[in-house]
Amino acid sequence: MEANNIHGEERRKISPEDHHKYLERKSGFRIDFRQRIDLFTKTVLLFTGGALTISMSLFLKQDSPQVTTSILQDLKLSWGLLLFTIVTFSVCYYTMLIQGFYINKNWDGRLPLSDDQITGNTTLSTLRALIVILGTIGFFSFLWGLVLLGTVSIEVVELAGS
Repeated sequence: MEANNIHGEERRKISPEDHHKYLERKSGFRIDFRQRIDLFTKTVLLFTGGALTISMSLFLKQDSPQVTTSILQDLKLSWGLLLFTIVTFSVCYYTMLIQGFYINKNWDGRLPLSDDQITGNTTLSTLRALIVILGTIGFFSFLWGLVLLGTVSIEVVELAGS
């Protein structure tokens, strides 16, 4: 039977001790990578939530600064983009939960775990692609919304000064 992993034959030529060291390094990298993703995601969500809260509090109160129709449209667009960021990152986290459930369900009682079960799995590849696509779209939405909110702030200050 041919392995799903193109490196499977190479791996069989490596001593069990070296293979174990390789798996430990790979596992360590995956844990570190996942922690970086979590920190990045939480940071983006914190900034997004803060920007939405502060800007909405400022512009929706009774004595809010005067804005033009153009500024108001930009403000609404920035809020929409920041809200979209929260939604996409939340869907990413939910997809990661589904991914974890799927992995646990399929690997239950199948130890030792091999890379062939990860690399050749179409469902896991699809979930990973979905996470990357949503995360990327959400991140660019975050950047665009934040830049637009900053532009609105500058325009409001300029309007108040004139």
